[in-house]
Amino acid sequence: MLIKKLIETRRTDAALPSDIRAALVESLFAPIASLFVGAAACSIIGAAVAVRIGDPWIMVVSMAIFVVGMMRVASAALYKRDRQRGKPQAIRVWEIVYEYGAWGFAGLLGLLCWLTIARTTDASLQMAVTTTAAGYAAAISGRNAGRPIIAVGQLTLTTLPMAVALLIYPDWVHRALGFVVMMFIYGMIDITLSIRDIIIQALTMTRKEAALAARFEEQANRFDIALNNMSHGLCMFDDQNRLRVWNERFLELLHLKNAPIRVGMRVPELVRHSIRAGNFKSRKVKAVFRELARSLNQDRFDQVQTSPDGDRTIALSRRMMADGGSVVILEDVTERKRAQERIAHLARYDELTGLANRTQFRERIEQVMATVRKGENKIAVHLIDLDRFKSVNDTLGHPIGDKLLRQVASRLSTIIGPTDTITRFGGDEFVVVQAGASRRQDAEWLAQRLARALADPFEIDGHRIDIGASIGIAMSPADGNDADQLLKKADMALYSAKKTGGEHRFFATEMEDAAQARRALELDLREALAFEQFELHFQPLVDLRTGRVTTCEALLRWRHPERGHVPPSVFIPVAEETGLIIALGEWILHRACAEAATWPKDVKVAVNLSPIQFRDRSLAFQVLSALAKTGLPAHRLELEVTERVLLEDSEDTLATMKQFEDLGVAVSLDDFGTGYSSLNYLRKFPFHKIKIDQSFTRDVTENSDGCAIIAAVASLGANLNKTVVAEGIETEAQMKLVLAQGCHEGQGYYFARPMNADAIRARLGAPAAAAQMVA
Repeated sequence: MLIKKLIETRRTDAALPSDIRAALVESLFAPIASLFVGAAACSIIGAAVAVRIGDPWIMVVSMAIFVVGMMRVASAALYKRDRQRGKPQAIRVWEIVYEYGAWGFAGLLGLLCWLTIARTTDASLQMAVTTTAAGYAAAISGRNAGRPIIAVGQLTLTTLPMAVALLIYPDWVHRALGFVVMMFIYGMIDITLSIRDIIIQALTMTRKEAALAARFEEQANRFDIALNNMSHGLCMFDDQNRLRVWNERFLELLHLKNAPIRVGMRVPELVRHSIRAGNFKSRKVKAVFRELARSLNQDRFDQVQTSPDGDRTIALSRRMMADGGSVVILEDVTERKRAQERIAHLARYDELTGLANRTQFRERIEQVMATVRKGENKIAVHLIDLDRFKSVNDTLGHPIGDKLLRQVASRLSTIIGPTDTITRFGGDEFVVVQAGASRRQDAEWLAQRLARALADPFEIDGHRIDIGASIGIAMSPADGNDADQLLKKADMALYSAKKTGGEHRFFATEMEDAAQARRALELDLREALAFEQFELHFQPLVDLRTGRVTTCEALLRWRHPERGHVPPSVFIPVAEETGLIIALGEWILHRACAEAATWPKDVKVAVNLSPIQFRDRSLAFQVLSALAKTGLPAHRLELEVTERVLLEDSEDTLATMKQFEDLGVAVSLDDFGTGYSSLNYLRKFPFHKIKIDQSFTRDVTENSDGCAIIAAVASLGANLNKTVVAEGIETEAQMKLVLAQGCHEGQGYYFARPMNADAIRARLGAPAAAAQMVA
């Protein structure tokens, strides 16, 4: 049974964790004094016996016991020194060193017992040696029980020789004593194994407790790190409202880092320290405590503090715990509150100018309209649109445009009355709601002041800017009692003001009729485009020297089933306003190119482009598509533009013209002389042809100013290597005069009126069958 237990102990001992094994090995070498005392005591007893009986062998064994004992003391000292120096311990090596030393010492002690019993009959000497050995064996069982193999080896090597010597001794008393020693060996081995189990259990529990303590310490450290790195302040109170836990952010938010905050501090004392730190500057102490007492009865409340570094808003959340205590979370919500206030402001005010926006306008006008419906008030709505604002943006840039809008808002705000409302609707459009406009004259006076204020020059970053404004006015209740209706009518009046060039216009019934007619025309335009009710007519351009047709200008015609013939001057502006000109222009391009593909190869086709088309970034692609689908060579297509195009975004316009030039398509400047006629246009843009407006040709005589202008333009074109065309030639005399002034080509009724596709093909001598090629 004991042997089986020893085998099981050896198996489990091999599986011990390294830290437990290290602790057990360390216990073998400590304390060093016990090793020295054991070596000295055993060697002295052996030497005394050797001297008494004069036995040299016993003396030799005694000396060997002392030498081995001192070696064990030396090994223990070396082990201790290495541990103190922090050197890594080879646990198994030191265990073997101790094991061999212990077994050597125990074997010599057992040999001493054997020799003493065998070589002397002196019972006192035998008693001295055997009791020393028995005491050593008993001590070993307890001291080294953690390493049971070493302890059992020491016990056996010490007491087994003594037991055998007693058993073979001729005296029966000695033999009985030998039997008792054998029983002692068995008992001590059993005790050693039991103590070993207790030691292992204790070490295992200690190890678990240490690991648990380490985990708790690690968790506590992590909690402390997390607590003190929170963006929120935190503190915890017990059921008596005494402070128990807090973090650094709590002290930071309340400016209490230099205050003597301690565990157990009550809330009133904590508040006093907060007041001393500079919080609640603008509030009385009693009011602070009264508010705090009221707030502590709520789970959540916001507290506004005036702190040393300015106004801050601290949100406090209080949650009750099961034991009656509470946790308070403090959060600095100043930026969030400011953002919310800013969002609320932006919801009602224009960010750029600070004026009311559409939302606030709607609220304000509804309030005013309520008084109008009750007959208590009369109002006027002034819809203001800045003139030439887009040109400012395009030429000076959007930052200057933004500054201009701010100055406009500032000027308008100084003019309106205290009961009036000014709103920026977006872009360069403003609305003024004039309250108390009981007479039409009141609204007119305000409109005049507004217009004069915007007519004065603006000085922005060294730039003098002249804009002006157009104003449309609608009155209530005369023009309606609905806000949307008033805005619609003010917009009609604004449209009329811009169209006629006046500063301001009041809404009139005929404006609404005109708007409805314009809307009806727009619907008819869409239908005409869908069902291809349009057709192209062509007017030739003739070489003045040879009479040969060089180019035919495509002119759009629309014959409506009910309206009859609709002039381009009527429907083209509507097409431009509605954006239909994009689709209509693309149709004209394809149809003109397809028709020109049937003409003689030396005749070109000219197609007019609207400024609106130049805003479409796909314009160059539309031209390329028309050429590709119809097979017309690019050099046979001319695109005519007016100075209106050049007043748009010049950089984008120049880029588009460069694309045309890269395609091989020529560009002509039409109606030259009717706009700004800037010579810079001729230098900057890649024109191939200049067409002099017909107003100069119509009244031309030999001594007229028109003749001089034509001569100057023709000379300029010749010097710039550009073809010059005189438009509107109706007589032979006009033809001869413009030829004499240096014009290259002419166009007008003298040569031919605009004609349909069949007629132009006949004029050019193109085969009639070629008409089938027209898409």
